[in-house]
Amino acid sequence: MAGKTTPEARMAVAFSYLFPPLGLVFVFTKLRRDYFLRHHGSQGFAWGVFLLFLWLALQLVVLLTGIIPLLGKIIALLVKVVFFGFFLTSVYFFYLTLRGEKFKIPLVYDILGPK
Repeated sequence: MAGKTTPEARMAVAFSYLFPPLGLVFVFTKLRRDYFLRHHGSQGFAWGVFLLFLWLALQLVVLLTGIIPLLGKIIALLVKVVFFGFFLTSVYFFYLTLRGEKFKIPLVYDILGPK
């Protein structure tokens, strides 16, 4: 659980998984004193950066496979399904943060976490 983090603060930081730039507020302001807020703010921002780079890479794949008529449409559909899955994952992270749980996103936390 989050300890002394208020439900309002948990709700605010949970939105960093849906709107990643919001996470920077919890990293660079006086709210960074609360470990729970700092953890989820930085992890939410890093999650958004990860999704941005993944989206750019997959758009390049769609662009390159788009010259092949049927394959391009199939790949484009698969990319949409993949990103819908990532959206649902973001909503799940939002829910876990609202409940006050501290969790680690494996690849994201390995990059951000303490060395």
